[in-house]
Amino acid sequence: MFAVPETVKQTASTLWSTLQPLKLDTPGLPPMLPGGLPWVGHAVELRTDPVNMMRRGRAMFGDLFCLRMPGTLGVAMTGHAAQERYFRMRDDEVSQREAYQLMTPVFGKGIAYDAEPHIMKEQLGFFHQALRDSRLRSYAAGFVAEAEHTFGKWGQEGVVNMLDVGNEVTLYTSTRCLLGEKMRHNLSKEFSQLYHDLEGGINVVSFFAPYLPLPSMRRRDRARVKMGELIGRIIDARRRDPQVHEDILQTLVEARYADGRALTEDEITGLILTIMFAGHHTSGVTFSWIAILLGQHPHIARRLIEEQRQILGDRETLTYDDLNQMKLLEGTIKEALRMFPPIHLVMRRVLKDFEFGGYNVPANAMLFASPAVSGRIPEIFAEPQRFDPDRYGPGREEDKKSPYGHIAFGAGRHRCMGIVFAQLQLRALWSHLLRNFEFELQDASYPVDYTNLIAGPSSPCRIRYRRIKRTTITS
Repeated sequence: MFAVPETVKQTASTLWSTLQPLKLDTPGLPPMLPGGLPWVGHAVELRTDPVNMMRRGRAMFGDLFCLRMPGTLGVAMTGHAAQERYFRMRDDEVSQREAYQLMTPVFGKGIAYDAEPHIMKEQLGFFHQALRDSRLRSYAAGFVAEAEHTFGKWGQEGVVNMLDVGNEVTLYTSTRCLLGEKMRHNLSKEFSQLYHDLEGGINVVSFFAPYLPLPSMRRRDRARVKMGELIGRIIDARRRDPQVHEDILQTLVEARYADGRALTEDEITGLILTIMFAGHHTSGVTFSWIAILLGQHPHIARRLIEEQRQILGDRETLTYDDLNQMKLLEGTIKEALRMFPPIHLVMRRVLKDFEFGGYNVPANAMLFASPAVSGRIPEIFAEPQRFDPDRYGPGREEDKKSPYGHIAFGAGRHRCMGIVFAQLQLRALWSHLLRNFEFELQDASYPVDYTNLIAGPSSPCRIRYRRIKRTTITS
């Protein structure tokens, strides 16, 4: 008898549920956002302009409102109190696993979001060893070296697409820290293309049906197999010739679960991809937003240059401790993330009915929180439309006064552990750029591109650079 492939069964099941009429008979539901199309509801707007849709809903209904989604009910939770409830819910109340099934073909079965909550907790715990202070010092040296190498090839003057630059340089820095310096210098076009194909299979369509036999998803699946083979060869080489490697791959090779079991090659590959997706593209688009914001606010750029002078003086070297002293630059990065968070929506599937704000939210609904909406709420951030890196400084600390307000890296126990890594990486790159280049915006506007799940400025994001004479400012 002919056996139906599991992926076909999964696709058929997803499409069947998508085509079912949405049941809205739960008493006491939050108000429904007007609009939407038959069958697909608000899914089209979710793909093209999700943040304005969420802001419109908040303006109409406040902290809680519903969205029509294909085959399911969406519930948006915005505002500090609603976001606190969202991030503090237990794993038996809401599920990341059910919400992020689109990542399973990339990370792998039983890895990260597809793992049971206690296994996922163990897997993410392996990264704590890789992010301890001594390792961060090593990574910082790599970030500095990468900045000198990449930007040292720039000419005296030119125009660059900062979105491309950001994605390229953070791919190099991520690869150096994840897979080692040797892999970074041997980074082939094959690796870059495989990563590109994996990213191409993550979109709004894959959110609803991750196993549809579309060309982008076929490329994604082929790339995942080849990426496993590539990383598997590196793992084999290390096991044959063990040496001291200060990178995350080595941490995973040596890691053990609580029961003493070592990670399989597929698990190591999946976890490497997990942290790459968490840290590479998000840092790449934030890198480009910083360029835009500093071009629009040159007085902040001048203050950042002065901060570099005060910390480094005449020294040419840049250390981990120097980077940790750059508080204005740290605030600038936080402010870029507040205004233009690369992950503009986060999701959970409801496992158990719950009540909030006098409304009932039923099981199987999809919960949405939005870092992009949260960052522009005036009750949380004063004058939220204004670029103001000082809002994180002593005496204000608006991100700490509202701990569930600045959620670009999540919040609570699900807060992204890579935040220190990402901050350090961006400080190292921008420290070099501030000390060596001037920038001028080349386009009239830089709109947000929401067509991908990672929201960055629309391409091309063109910036003109001019190299600063060494007598003007010393690095």
